[in-house]
Amino acid sequence: MDNTTRSELKYRGTQCLNCKIPLESSDRFCPNCGQLNSTKKISVFDIIEELMGSVFSYDSKLRKTLTALILRPGKITSEFIKGKRATYTNPFRFFFSITILYFLMISYNSDFSSIDEFWNNELLQDSLHIETTLQQIKDASTNKEDTALIDSLITKYSPKEKNDNLDLDPKAYFAELEQKPMFNTIYDKTVYFFNGIQAKKYRQYEDALSRLKIESTLENKTAFSIAKSSYKSYHHPGSFFENLVSKLPFVIFFYLPVFSIFIWLVYPKRKFYYIDHLIFSFHTQTLFILLLIITFLIKWFFNINLHWIALIVFLLYLYKSMRGFYKEKRFKTIVKFIYLNTIFLILALFSFSMILFVSALTY
Repeated sequence: MDNTTRSELKYRGTQCLNCKIPLESSDRFCPNCGQLNSTKKISVFDIIEELMGSVFSYDSKLRKTLTALILRPGKITSEFIKGKRATYTNPFRFFFSITILYFLMISYNSDFSSIDEFWNNELLQDSLHIETTLQQIKDASTNKEDTALIDSLITKYSPKEKNDNLDLDPKAYFAELEQKPMFNTIYDKTVYFFNGIQAKKYRQYEDALSRLKIESTLENKTAFSIAKSSYKSYHHPGSFFENLVSKLPFVIFFYLPVFSIFIWLVYPKRKFYYIDHLIFSFHTQTLFILLLIITFLIKWFFNINLHWIALIVFLLYLYKSMRGFYKEKRFKTIVKFIYLNTIFLILALFSFSMILFVSALTY
């Protein structure tokens, strides 16, 4: 940033105002902390000038980063790890910013509340209508086989699960469950709590303990938390997915360091450190998010879906990046390309399953 007014020779001091080390009049910036060597009292004009300088400086970095990222696959990573860092934006911060922007665009353009309305006003109402109709047919039927069949259909189409155990002594029922394996116990307790919440017998954990006259244990609290989250997700699926989407940028940000370990393992003889593979991962995935943003905008403005084309373009880009950065022959690159993409898909599915489970548990 060129601060022409405050950096004039007449304003330069002999000591840094920030870290107090001695300075020469030829020093425009402090060699220790980088602060501008100026004793001029700051004005509103100076603040605006610094702000605009910072914006244009970032804009210049952004332009150079995008150009290198798109036109020189793999080479931007090579230049960055070799020390050319002032030219490009920080790969981690840039990726995080782009990812958050993309998911904000999705959230803004997606009407998740309409899912809740459709689910509650259409599907659950239809389910209730089907159950009522089947009950009427059952009442008019005299054939035991038909009655049994109708009972199974009522259970299938009922908007809430049936659990005859709700009518039993809760304390005795929970004591009986303690004899089962832990996961079976938690599942049965979760179903029990879910049906109690569904029947509006209680909404909070303390209310459930008081009404059921059971003790507070870690197992009971876990089962109740799962039941309550499941109830909210069941009746408000749109809000649940909105909550899930808001967490995805953070999941992806922490997922890539794990994936970079596998890249490190397939290039053991190369003169690269783990951080180099990590930077490579962030650079390539940033390009993928940029492609998704472009396809999103095309879909938004022109109603043309190009996601498959974006995926193909990214796979070609990834191959070129691996060739450009690791500089191995085509056959080796293709084999490692297939292997790493398989690992990426497995890890992505595992990560998504975990975040889906955690979101359902904590929603």
